[in-house]
Amino acid sequence: MNASLEVDMNVSMARRVFLLAYSPERRRLLSRAHLGVTLQAAALYDLYERGLIRDDGGKVTVTAPRGAVVADCDLAADLLARITASERAHRWRHWVKKGDRQAVGRVGAHLERERVIGYESYRLLGIIPTRRILLRQPRLRAEATKAMWGALKGTRPITRVPAADAALAALAYEGQLRVVLGGRERRAAKGRIRELEAGLGPVPEALRKVVRDRNAADAGAGA
Repeated sequence: MNASLEVDMNVSMARRVFLLAYSPERRRLLSRAHLGVTLQAAALYDLYERGLIRDDGGKVTVTAPRGAVVADCDLAADLLARITASERAHRWRHWVKKGDRQAVGRVGAHLERERVIGYESYRLLGIIPTRRILLRQPRLRAEATKAMWGALKGTRPITRVPAADAALAALAYEGQLRVVLGGRERRAAKGRIRELEAGLGPVPEALRKVVRDRNAADAGAGA
């Protein structure tokens, strides 16, 4: 195989999820509790949907040509490299969790290079150094939001929902991105989400289980 083979992810799922988690009003990411694992799941979904990885008895195996390079998504490229280098196959939940603490920074850095976002330093309360996020291409967030809600509209037949939009809605739901799906919206969307997920493969379920386990662990720690 050609070692320079590139796989163009176009508008990556991880980028769309990152933009959904961004609040234009507050100029920062909200719903941060599970954002890292949700971005990992988004990258895994892209790899799965494009046939670069597959499900093998509940575990992830690589089907990408040797030397394939994923273009337009640093996080997906990193995940594919790590899965390929792994000495044994792991379950989907393993790769949703593994390295999730670096996921937000990796996707943010990629978006900054593309000039989709920028960072501005300031002092919180005039004392604490921090950064706010400037959205330079608001159209991209608007498109992601529209795609998510388009998938969730119950009047639209499931068969007519693009798979990428269905996946975006499922990941936002399972990753508990409350900035775009609050409690009321989540309750209303549950049935529709299960219908959408039926054709999306193993990633949404893996994310759901990871989030469920982390919520349970947090509740136990606070008891």
